[in-house]
Amino acid sequence: MDTLPGLRTRPLAEDDAAAWWRLQERAAAVDRPPCRDSEERLRSVLTAEGFDARRQGLAGVDAAGELRAAAVVGLRLGDVSQLRLVLDGVVDPAWRGRGVGTALLAWGRATAAGRAAARRAELGREVPGELQVWVDEGREDLRPLCERHGLRVRRFFSTMRLDLRPGPPPARAAPPGFRLVALEEAGALLGVPFEHVDERLRTVHNEVFADHWGSQPLSRADWSAFVTGSPEHRRDLSLLVLDPDGEVAAYADVHAHPGDWPALGFPQAELGHLGVRRRHRGRGLATLLLAAVARRAAAAGMAAVVLDVDSENPSGAVGLYERAGYVPVASSSLWAAPV
Repeated sequence: MDTLPGLRTRPLAEDDAAAWWRLQERAAAVDRPPCRDSEERLRSVLTAEGFDARRQGLAGVDAAGELRAAAVVGLRLGDVSQLRLVLDGVVDPAWRGRGVGTALLAWGRATAAGRAAARRAELGREVPGELQVWVDEGREDLRPLCERHGLRVRRFFSTMRLDLRPGPPPARAAPPGFRLVALEEAGALLGVPFEHVDERLRTVHNEVFADHWGSQPLSRADWSAFVTGSPEHRRDLSLLVLDPDGEVAAYADVHAHPGDWPALGFPQAELGHLGVRRRHRGRGLATLLLAAVARRAAAAGMAAVVLDVDSENPSGAVGLYERAGYVPVASSSLWAAPV
């Protein structure tokens, strides 16, 4: 097992979810990230289909057995034309400045290279891959660390927020023949099980995002684990627009992360994805969904809706959100190196 200075290392396991969450909370008190993970969310990472904690997770514990550093290298099962190996690591503030972060990143590079090689063998072909590290605004300490390990900035992202406290936006009417429905109600409305609607939605999502930068199809397992099956997903706030044939024309999936709320001082919903199928674009469906999500969030007691957007998104998404009243509140950068 790899060495972390001053710490005993072992694989990160499902039983570590609570300790991992406590570690992240200690770090968040210093780093003040724009969002925090819940213990349930961290547990779902460790138990996700295709994740091998023995090879893709690392724990560093002190002499008393307290978790002081942790990292995982994730790879989505749907990545077939580009492998995105995302390193998520954290070091206890009391243990920083001792080389632990440098050792975690070195472990991440080696682990990503090994996982990429295994995935290429599974696919039976060469596929480009890269190690990815997300750096929040204000974490200047991480930039030189990334540079020393050969990572470079690939993309910038903006976190935008709509304040609902002055009141939600006015309701908008759907185009003739189109229906706006909550995800939790769609199955009963269409006379099919939720699982059927969920699979339709996953297929539409993959279609809509096929031409977006860095996007890869989401497998059933990843969709279930990280989108509609996530413990923080809100079916009551997530919406579909159905076309005259009853097919999904557009959608918005929404989460809520109560762990973020104490630091924020108010509850907020998170718009995870907003998508409109190509043949239905130009009908105002995205604007319809943004207004409807905001109104439902306000009715559910939320004071704001937040989202992340690619600053270079060629579809005009940034302008769309600005016109809907969203304003930038934070930023992040994606650093990467080929593996």
